[in-house]
Amino acid sequence: MRVHHLNCGTMHPASQRLINGTGGLFAAATLVCHCLLVETEQSLILIDTGFGTRDAEEPVGLLGEKFLRLIRPVLDPRESALRQVIRLGYQPADVRHIVLTHLDPDHTGGISDFPWATVHLHAREHEAGMLRPTRGERCRYQPNQWAHGPVWSTYDETTVTTGSALRRYTSSLVCLRRSC
Repeated sequence: MRVHHLNCGTMHPASQRLINGTGGLFAAATLVCHCLLVETEQSLILIDTGFGTRDAEEPVGLLGEKFLRLIRPVLDPRESALRQVIRLGYQPADVRHIVLTHLDPDHTGGISDFPWATVHLHAREHEAGMLRPTRGERCRYQPNQWAHGPVWSTYDETTVTTGSALRRYTSSLVCLRRSC
């Protein structure tokens, strides 16, 4: 098993001093979307997707003006997971699973670049993103990023501990962390 670190999006929100620990209070900070590409014997697993190619093509429609104004993402298509998978010598179709930590736009933008992949996500986060019951959730989640209709596979604490497809993948990641 091999793990690749991918920067799938650079952002420059204000408040460098608060975010990066140095610099001016109103100077631009620098953040990146850390994603992982995990090679297994069966397929590739992408953990978070960062910004996708569609985000670069349709930023206002997919991310919203407020997000763009506050976060100031670079949206360079070369930083997309899709382009990086290809640069590593793989076919996009090799990515069969995407594990999302949460549904914020800088984690989900690339799921439409892999429409055949099963998207794994905690059930509560999936429900919050789909229903968007609060004002904060309506601002936070951008359903246009998953309007292509991905295949969702949701989990809660019970399904992960009693055995599921995701458990195989999370067990592998725990093993990596322990250097098995």
